Amino acid sequence: MSKSLVLAGKEFRSYFSSWLAYIFIALFVAAALVSFFFLAGFFADGRAELRGYFSWLPLTLAILVPGLTMRQWAKENEMGSIELLMTLPAHTRDLVLGKFLGTMGFVAVALLFTLGIPITVEILGDLDWGPVVGGYAAALLLGGAYVAIGLYVSSWFHDQFPALLVGWLLCGLLAAVGHETVLGWCEALPAFVSRTFAFVGFWDRFRAIERGVLDLRDVAYYLSVTGLFLYLNVARIRTKRWTA
Repeated sequence: MSKSLVLAGKEFRSYFSSWLAYIFIALFVAAALVSFFFLAGFFADGRAELRGYFSWLPLTLAILVPGLTMRQWAKENEMGSIELLMTLPAHTRDLVLGKFLGTMGFVAVALLFTLGIPITVEILGDLDWGPVVGGYAAALLLGGAYVAIGLYVSSWFHDQFPALLVGWLLCGLLAAVGHETVLGWCEALPAFVSRTFAFVGFWDRFRAIERGVLDLRDVAYYLSVTGLFLYLNVARIRTKRWTA
């Protein structure tokens, strides 16, 4: 575990050594402000709550997180430094976990930059902080699933752009199939289709958690998706290690 933490620290610091970190944070905060104050109609609604902000997070994170993960393995493959990583005295799971924790640390920092939104709402009205805490916990769970998916996708490519596109596709698909609009379109289809979409989709589960309803089945689902794609990532890198 100590090797994973060392690698995580290296990956976390590497984000801030380039313009990518600052662009990501700026875009994330801008998207949060626009979605909450304009798209969700906070001023028109007049209620001191953040459901409008959290309701857009599944889509926002699905778009932005693959931009972080696209470089993790694809850049290593592109530059040939993957061979150097393979020679490190660390287990494959340490390499994967290090990249995952480093990226998650950055996602957590980006979420911290949006704390000005609930603070502003608290100043304007009497904010219930229970759903806010639940919403940020749900955002971390959701972000973890997206990061794990993006890392696995990145491990298949030597070019960052295809990794970004496929990451967008998978994360966006898992977000979209659980949205109430998509589920409404499925009403004309056999019932098992809508039930399957509701089960695998991220959106509906996220909305339940951010409302403050901490259903352990939803938490277990996000953790299971994260664990599954991290396992697949380990298997993929281990295969590359054997064939190197």
